[in-house]
This record gives sequence, structure tokens and C-alpha cells, in this order.
Amino acid sequence: MRNITAYTANLKEMKWNDFNFDPIAIDTLVKLENPEHYKNSFSFRDALLKAVQEFSNKEVYKLLVITPDNISTTNFYGIAFLEGKNILTLQIENTPIFKEWFDDIDLDKDDAGKTTPKIYSFAENLYSSQSTSNITEGLIYKDTGAFITQFIPNQFIAEKLAKEKADFLEPFIQLNANSNFEDISQNFKKLIDIKALNVFPPKNNEAIYHAFEKEANFPFPSLIKDYLSLHNGVENFPIMSAEKIVKEWKSWKNVYDNWTQDELLDTYSTNKGKTLLMYTTPYWIPFFDLENGNFLALDFAPNTMGVSGQVIRFGADQDIGYIEADSLNTFIKSLLGEQVEMEDENGLVITNRP
Repeated sequence: MRNITAYTANLKEMKWNDFNFDPIAIDTLVKLENPEHYKNSFSFRDALLKAVQEFSNKEVYKLLVITPDNISTTNFYGIAFLEGKNILTLQIENTPIFKEWFDDIDLDKDDAGKTTPKIYSFAENLYSSQSTSNITEGLIYKDTGAFITQFIPNQFIAEKLAKEKADFLEPFIQLNANSNFEDISQNFKKLIDIKALNVFPPKNNEAIYHAFEKEANFPFPSLIKDYLSLHNGVENFPIMSAEKIVKEWKSWKNVYDNWTQDELLDTYSTNKGKTLLMYTTPYWIPFFDLENGNFLALDFAPNTMGVSGQVIRFGADQDIGYIEADSLNTFIKSLLGEQVEMEDENGLVITNRP
């Protein structure tokens, strides 16, 4: 297909005439039944993504739609990033149904009916737009390769992004946490007795640990193995089973894998240097379910002032991980109501916080 270009290191040097913008009619748009409905923008996006996928017979990672300025061009152009690190360039035919849909979703018309030329970015979970004036003048229609390079999806540079994250984490990884298992065991049993909890008996989790290690590329921490020798979850209580621990860990590992290091890092927050200023890492292993996508985790990549095996709070409602207790044993003692010191996200010392 002559309008597909392979992503290479010299993409940035390519000019407009190095690409073929063959016309394509979008035939996946249905009749517009309910103008101005809030879902129309997403229906428009999905129809375009489907049309480009059917045209190329490849998965579409991201689609750019460049709208005309009606001065230098009256054409709509599409640039699609496809599986296999291929780039598809198109001219989108301004058919009556396409025009009807686009006029409906384009909300930036002035009193004379003129619209601002824009760049739309579409993906399965992405819908955004910006004015072409945000881009260096002449870049789109002259230094087109440099323009395209600014929008390269993460899938095209996955190896580079993975290395950046691995290099960042490597100095902090500490899988061997110091702990007194006898104290942990005694306090856990005391917790079960005092709260009259029903413990699911421990079982052989070797298959679960093997699956974890295959995905994580590091051993399942012995601290958690020892802890899971005491139980396999607790009925109607946030203590998680081995299966649920690994399931939730995998879910957060997917977040980590799909985000860049810049997206994961929060340089505006502080936590006294005990946990990394990250939204999540594969070395935070959830073990206590706070519900609504929030967890307590055992941290095996602490920051410089932290310790391996410390308990942190992270999840959907947290920008970064915050220290909850300096060890699993300290955390279990806090559940018993014993006087233990912990710090909240502001660094304030608190006690008896389960």
C-alpha cells in the first residue's frame, strides 16, 4: 500500500511530498439521529477508527485528523499509527455525511460560521483536539515528518520507554525485607482471635507464584510468601488471598506498562523521601483492599529514606504512594489498636490508624 510509511529513525527528516495522501471515504458513519448529543463526538471518533482499521487491515493505535484552514487547503487529512510501526497517510473525503457529522462535533465556530483549523487525536481511550496554531508554523505541510514525530504513540517506542522506567527503578529495588516472622505470626493470630475473623486456610500457592515470577521477571518476595503461609485471605475482611494479590498486582502492572515514566512520576508531591514519587510500580504488591481501587501494598522499591517491606497506601484516589507503616508487623499491630506511630501524606505523626 503506497500510502503506508514504515516508522524509522529518519522519519523526522521527511517532507510533505515524501508521503502519499490517497483519498478515503468514511463509510462507517451512520445517519445522524440526535444532533448535539454529548456522545456524538465519541461515535464520530469510533467510526473513523473503524474505517481506517478496515482500510488498512491493521490495528490502529492512534489517528490524527487535521482539519482545513480553508486558505492553504480545504482538505481533511488523516495520519494513522498502525501496528507493526507503520504510518498510514490519508486524505479524508468531505462527503455529505462526513460534513454533517463533523459540523455537529466541531463546536468552535465563530459568528460567521468559520471554524478554527485543528488537530484531533483519536484512540480507543483518547479524544482530544488542539488548534494547529499550537504547532510551529509550516511544520504540518512542510516538515511533516517532524510534525508526525511529535505524536508518536507509546507502542512505537515501547522498548525505549520500558528501559527508561527500568533504569529509574533499578537503584531502589530491595526484594529482601528484614522481618521477624515469629512476631508477625503471633500478632496475626492475635488479630484473628480478637476480631473473631474467619481465616481461609493457607494452601499451596506455587503455581500462583510461578505465574507472578514469569510476568514480573523477579522472584515473589519471601516476606509475602511467609505471610501467606498463615492464611489464604480472610472472610469479610480486607486481607487478600494469594490469588487476589497477584490479580490486583497484574492490573496495576498493566497501568505501569502503559504509562511513560513522565506520566507515572509526580514531582509536585512529597512524602519525606520514604516512597518513590510514583503513581504505581511493579514493586508495590497490594495485600490489603481498601476498596474503590485503593490498596495497601508492601513496598520493595522504597525511596532513600524508606525501608524494604514498608506498607504504603496507593491507588485510584492517590497521586503517589504514601507511607502507612514501616513494616507489616507494625501495620498488623495498628489493626490491633496498639500505640504505633505512622505518618500521613503531610508527614504528620498519627497513631492507631488501621
